[in-house]
Amino acid sequence: MKIDKGRIINDFIEPNKKQYSIPVYQRNYEWPREQCERLFEDIIHAHLSDKDHFCGSIVYALMKEEHNINYYVIVDGQQRLTTIYLLIKALLDSATSNKDKETFTELLFNHDKYDEYAIDVSSKLKLKPIKSDNAQLYLLMENKYDEIDKTSGIWNNYQVFKELILEALEKNEQLSLSSIYKGIEKLTCACIKLEDGDNAQEIFERINSSGVPLSLADKIRNFVLMTDANQESLYENYWIKIEKLVSRSQMSDFFLSYLNLKRDGFSKESEAYDDFKVLYKELKFTNETVLSELTHYATLFNIFQNGSKDYSENTNNYLVGLKQLKQTTCYLFLYKVFDDHLSTPAIIDEDTLEKVLQLLLNYSIRRIMCDVNSNSLRGFYKTLYNRVFIRPENKQYYYDSIVSFLKQTTSKDSIPTDDDFKWAIIHNNLFGKHALCRYLLISIENQGKEKIQTDNLTIEHVMPQNSELSDAWKIMLGENWASDRDSWLHTIGNLTLTGYNSELGDKPFDEKKKLIDDCETKVVRLYKDIQSCAVWNAVNIKNRAENLSKEIFKLFPIIPAVQEISFKDPRYIEYTCEEPSNATYKHVSYYLFLGERVNVSSFADMVRSLAKKLYDLDSSVIEKMARTNDKFSDWTTPVFSYDSNLLRNAIKLQGTDIYITSGYSASDCVSFIKGLLRKYDLDITQDFIYCAKSTLDPSEESKQET
Repeated sequence: MKIDKGRIINDFIEPNKKQYSIPVYQRNYEWPREQCERLFEDIIHAHLSDKDHFCGSIVYALMKEEHNINYYVIVDGQQRLTTIYLLIKALLDSATSNKDKETFTELLFNHDKYDEYAIDVSSKLKLKPIKSDNAQLYLLMENKYDEIDKTSGIWNNYQVFKELILEALEKNEQLSLSSIYKGIEKLTCACIKLEDGDNAQEIFERINSSGVPLSLADKIRNFVLMTDANQESLYENYWIKIEKLVSRSQMSDFFLSYLNLKRDGFSKESEAYDDFKVLYKELKFTNETVLSELTHYATLFNIFQNGSKDYSENTNNYLVGLKQLKQTTCYLFLYKVFDDHLSTPAIIDEDTLEKVLQLLLNYSIRRIMCDVNSNSLRGFYKTLYNRVFIRPENKQYYYDSIVSFLKQTTSKDSIPTDDDFKWAIIHNNLFGKHALCRYLLISIENQGKEKIQTDNLTIEHVMPQNSELSDAWKIMLGENWASDRDSWLHTIGNLTLTGYNSELGDKPFDEKKKLIDDCETKVVRLYKDIQSCAVWNAVNIKNRAENLSKEIFKLFPIIPAVQEISFKDPRYIEYTCEEPSNATYKHVSYYLFLGERVNVSSFADMVRSLAKKLYDLDSSVIEKMARTNDKFSDWTTPVFSYDSNLLRNAIKLQGTDIYITSGYSASDCVSFIKGLLRKYDLDITQDFIYCAKSTLDPSEESKQET
């Protein structure tokens, strides 16, 4: 690697018979207007003060020499170089004198006075951005303004510089196009030329650790394309497809879901790139094999998000429902289910796929309606597939195995019962669950063949939300109007859809009914029980809620298994940490933490494993305990410390400088976990469960019980 002080004009733009290409792994040109304005100010100041202005580094390498033209690749600095190139084009188009036009033209284009070098369209420009930007730059340089994409950064910043040039010349009569150009000549940079043997990937990452941070997708793209000799074909055959399948705003979510699917544990976005590189090495990927796999999962991610004409209407509707209810954590499970459908030969047909999607949607609706905490869902879905199909023969009864497991699990992730679901529909605050509220109301109304347009409909309270109810409403509700309002205001019995929310407002019930009658939204099912009532009170709200609950049960059933699959091993029992003594004379198999199942070999292993998961969840709690040498209320020694001498059998907590105590009995280990969960304000009966079997023979076990 050779580093020299250089000048943007003298070293990169002015020399003839050179072309600088932006490689495919670089991100698109996307300098904002503010940066263009700042650069222009610096250029004017450099000219007026007659001082150089340093504008960063440009890292480049010779790619090839062909027909006496040197082709270079820009590893870093493409945004600055492209911006200055656009500024020179703006100067050219602002020029009126032939001398200025000739000067700026020679800067932008390679020229060949005697036709010696076979300069063609591809080598004419001195700068060649990545594919999408290159097309726009070519149109701009050829003055084909009508064909340019007016939303592109190339066009927008060209226009910015045209404005800035005009404004600068009008404000200062002493300025000219040539003086602006002299300011550009003052721009200096660090010229970093890579030699054979330099690690371009490592240098690129080091340079980009400061400045505008790269996104997770940028880093992964660079990693799999930068070091490959076939980067152009890999970009064309894979990366462009991924970008078309996954929107820019969802790229990070997609890559995180991929990493969480493939790795143990969960990746944080700040650590995801490093996790990707580790995964790449562990699974012995090549750039092409990992891109091929990413394209496959990007295809599935696109189906989950947008549906597909290759699937049935039901399949697409269930996916839409999961997306609308923001239940995208289930994608970790669905990737594997869809893989089973797409495998050759297919393990499941689309009818089974439909049933699984319907189950997940209806299970999600029950969880949300019953206020089941969602903090366990990600871990639950991550391990669900392996837990359901731990025995390969369970795939012969694919749907039955999944629904059987969901019913048999003893954690909070089990399917809420029909009784709990019905009670929740009638009594729980549905309005506060806005996505579910709207989804259920629309589903009830649109269950027939004729569907009404719902985009312009809003959720309306029949009994008004206004805390200062009118006397008419208080009289109608009765003497217990205050408590009835608190109990029923946001429940499904008091909610409907309307296109005239602002007009209905706090009007008396009779006036609301008339407006509903006159409504052009054609809502029928949701209005039926309201129109039949002479008064609107707690009794009628509850009656309507019960009627709507029957509709919901019909629309969102949990289809029972035809072949019940047992997941119970009579030797193993699941315990909470509420009674640590339960762990005595037991062998632990696994624990469930926030829905994720983790296999362990001992209680000590379980303590260390859970402590690491809690540390990753929020390191500040354990760091504070270690810093203060904190003790649990009934313990005599600290449990975490930075000083190993203060602990019993100190062991370093994986990936930290903190020591954790060890060498305790099974019951003490569970007591440790109980205390630690409380430090994190977690539910000791819901958020953590361990599964263990007795180590005693039956006769000894019976003695213990007596």
